[in-house]
Amino acid sequence: MATKRKYAYYIKGGKIAIIEEGLGSGVCSLSGYNTQTTCEDAGGTWTENASGVNDGEYRSPIQTITGGLEIQYAYSPAFNLQSTGTEGTDFHKFIGWGSDGTNLLLFTYGSADFKDLSSLFAADDWIYISGSGRWSGLHQVKSTGGTTGILTLKTKCNLKPSTISATVDISSSETLDGANAASDLDIEVFKDLISSYDSRTTPYLFIETTSEWELRDEEWESITSVWEATNGGVFSVTYGSTSGQITLGNRITVDADGDYTSTAADMLTSSGDSATIYNMIYEQISVYEGVEVMSGDSVETFELDISRYQANAVVYYLKAKMAEDAGDIERREFFLREFKRQLEKGVSALKRGPYIVQGFKEMR
Repeated sequence: MATKRKYAYYIKGGKIAIIEEGLGSGVCSLSGYNTQTTCEDAGGTWTENASGVNDGEYRSPIQTITGGLEIQYAYSPAFNLQSTGTEGTDFHKFIGWGSDGTNLLLFTYGSADFKDLSSLFAADDWIYISGSGRWSGLHQVKSTGGTTGILTLKTKCNLKPSTISATVDISSSETLDGANAASDLDIEVFKDLISSYDSRTTPYLFIETTSEWELRDEEWESITSVWEATNGGVFSVTYGSTSGQITLGNRITVDADGDYTSTAADMLTSSGDSATIYNMIYEQISVYEGVEVMSGDSVETFELDISRYQANAVVYYLKAKMAEDAGDIERREFFLREFKRQLEKGVSALKRGPYIVQGFKEMR
């Protein structure tokens, strides 16, 4: 026996929400059984509905629908993606996202060092994100972060907690400690806040380190560069009971071909380093450039991805408005009727399945 369900939707901002009507406590796949126990004892399948009560109210669906729900809709796109998908040119891989307390940040790290993003992005560039459960879509760059591997977007985001700055000691046993009492306290509070807001089995951090040593000659400069590259980046972490201490697990990197690699952290001993530590959500994020956005001067040349019926409807609507401005009500009504007819044709064109034509029997 087919299960009867009724669905509805509503629009919330740029998103569509699906809701299901409460039609009763449940339905058995076999007829004649009205409770879950008797249904399952007879070999049937008992299906609960959205609410469990026959009140006609709509609520969030809780059932798994094999194959999903098909949603047909029409829209006017606000941008066109023209990226060629060339890695390192107009297509880039990022390792996760976080926040500076106000804006959305994207993090990446090369095979051996922080990635230099200064030549890849510029302020006010439009980008398209895919692969992120929350942030997939259109965004605009605020700043590139230079050589730090951090891309700051204009999108508002306040991940709690977001980031701290501390003076740290890093040991070869892959642990990070506050270098003084104040930094110990800052790190411990940071750990506690992450634990209270986040239930992830494996948390991740993005660590940006800067040595406090003065660059007195080429040898010192070389050593500083190695330390910054080795002790920074994206790490899986564990938070032990030792105050102000974080244990670093694996480092996640992205090579020049866009491949993700997870290897055990191999830290170099250092002390008194200035570090900025970001709470990070690990996701394999793809970022596309070459986005044409319908705004400003591009409005006149922007190509709308609409059907022929929709294009005709736009023409009839504009003619109706011109007739209205001229005071010709009869022509206005005619063009509005044609406008609606074109929209109806566009909806009819979405029909799926065979078109059946009824024949007739010839009379002799």
